[in-house]
Amino acid sequence: MPTASANPVNHCGQSTREVSSRKTCAGRRRPWCCGAVVYASLCMILIDDLSLIQQLADAADSVSMRYFSAGGVVAQEKPDGTPVTEADREVEQALRVQLASARPQDSFIGEESGNHGTAARRWVIDPIDGTANFAAGRSEWSSLIAVEADGEVLTGMITAPALERRWWASRAAGAWTSSCPGGVLGARQSLEVSGTKTLDEATVAMWPVAAHVPARRLVSATKLISRCADGGPLSKWSRVCQGAMLVAAGEVDVFLHLTAGPWDIAAAVPIVEEAGGRFSDMHGVRSITSGAAVFTNGLLHEDVLAHLGRHGY
Repeated sequence: MPTASANPVNHCGQSTREVSSRKTCAGRRRPWCCGAVVYASLCMILIDDLSLIQQLADAADSVSMRYFSAGGVVAQEKPDGTPVTEADREVEQALRVQLASARPQDSFIGEESGNHGTAARRWVIDPIDGTANFAAGRSEWSSLIAVEADGEVLTGMITAPALERRWWASRAAGAWTSSCPGGVLGARQSLEVSGTKTLDEATVAMWPVAAHVPARRLVSATKLISRCADGGPLSKWSRVCQGAMLVAAGEVDVFLHLTAGPWDIAAAVPIVEEAGGRFSDMHGVRSITSGAAVFTNGLLHEDVLAHLGRHGY
């Protein structure tokens, strides 16, 4: 277990005492609440994780921006049809090395290198999410970093250096976003989902819309969007790298991640949930390994799942 410093303060400026008193999020009882002493100890660990995850984001940004700024990035196609670049591999390796030093007892899974270790406490990494944009010189890409324990994602970070923004959350400190020009965090802003209550009023984003998405799933998502007030593929929104962050910020009500590995999903889970929203796969199970994800403001979640179930996925 990581060593917690005395009277630590997290990146939201909160002390252990302050965060350990937060037993609810947006009026919901935390599903992992426990005794006060155990909870306070957990908070200290999560605060240390918040500090480390910001350092990991700095390291990821340093490598990815070196490639992105130089231009001419060459993408190769992997067997599953998705692109990969040398930058993807180097970012992942840099984070793996840093974690091996800082958290040697933890396991690791990355999109490019797979599983390393078997510990129940695991770091989940997507070195560059949006590789096609990255290789094309477009700014809508990010690095996704998360840590889970016994299957529960506790802390997540999404850093988008070309957009100069970060989003992060911990079960000990809520969900936050900040500008981040040159790796320097600006004023932190709390995240909160929308209050939209009906599909008739809802805005829905979906991604990806590529050929490798199962046809029935794409049709079902398209029918849901036509049922709602507005929506479309994620590319409809400018300067956006991750659809779940639109949900966390209250800018859209639903995001359907139609094909996704655990590294695509994990970091967004605590951010959306701590912002007051809800996450599941398309069957309603809170799993990051089902191959797809549904992020909503919480109020619409059951209606969205019912629609997807009626039209197939």
